Amino acid sequence: MLLDYLGIGSPVARPLGAVLVLIIGGSLGSSVGFAAGQPIRQRILKEQVHTVADSAAGATLSAIAVLVMCWFLGLSFSRGPSPDLAYLLQRSTVLHALDSVAPRPPAFLARVEGILAGVSFPPVFSTLDPTTLPGALPIPASVNTPGINHAASVTVKVVSSGCGGLVTGSGFPIGSQLIITNAHVVSGTTDHRIQTPDGTVLGATVVYFDPEVDVAILRVPGYAGPALQLAGGARGTEGAVIGYPGGGPERVEPAVVDGAINADGRDIYNSNQVTRQIFVLQSHVRPGNSGGPLVDREGRVLGLVFATSASQPDQAYALTDDQIAGDIQRGSQSSANINTAQYACAA
Repeated sequence: MLLDYLGIGSPVARPLGAVLVLIIGGSLGSSVGFAAGQPIRQRILKEQVHTVADSAAGATLSAIAVLVMCWFLGLSFSRGPSPDLAYLLQRSTVLHALDSVAPRPPAFLARVEGILAGVSFPPVFSTLDPTTLPGALPIPASVNTPGINHAASVTVKVVSSGCGGLVTGSGFPIGSQLIITNAHVVSGTTDHRIQTPDGTVLGATVVYFDPEVDVAILRVPGYAGPALQLAGGARGTEGAVIGYPGGGPERVEPAVVDGAINADGRDIYNSNQVTRQIFVLQSHVRPGNSGGPLVDREGRVLGLVFATSASQPDQAYALTDDQIAGDIQRGSQSSANINTAQYACAA
């Protein structure tokens, strides 16, 4: 895309650049259309051959164009960057009605939509949030258990260079010298490294990269943390989200699973449609938590945190243990050294 070609990776500059591209493109299209249609319009007016039907057709097309634009902008801003506006749009009866009959945006428009939203997480849903999501459960007050404390002791910060600066996320061990994180944390970047809770910094290479599901696996020579074990979760399972929100110090946030669903969304570039099995959960998740574990009270991994809701405070999403199990198996067997700088920055 043009913004990637120009090297615009800033989360502030990208939405502004996308708006500018839309304005310029719309103005050029309008000018070309007006110039092409002006001779026809002059002929119709001169020969008095226009009818009421012509006027009605023109008005109908104009109304459709307005509705399409309202739907596209509404869908874009229903995912951010303003939580208050996103909340109102997600509950708009008119927008839901338009979304129910509209086709899914093509890859180009979906990419623009993601940039306009201005959020750091990939789109969980390719439409408005479903109205049938599991009901929100109360977040537990305390999660100070030996199992969770152990999981926190091996959860690491993932740091890479690119996309306009430093990109940070979280990760956790899945095998000998292997760390799992999100693909959107490392896409478009280089110079990967991890930082352990005690401040130790180690270099890393990407050995597995799945932009569809949003999983990446790093090999970290010298890292000796024990692998966390996977476990299944269900509605009401309590635990914690562990990670490094905002690239800052490690935080352990209480969490509860609302339920598991199959989410029809898009890959990390907002291009291809993909279905993921995810947990809907309640916890305080922020950018930087991506790639961190959702664990139960025993410290077992229920899922891989990858996104949050733009309209529902404290609602977040994690790839389930079943969803990431295949990626872990394939990544554990990989000896590749993947240059993720060749890929675009995530939408």
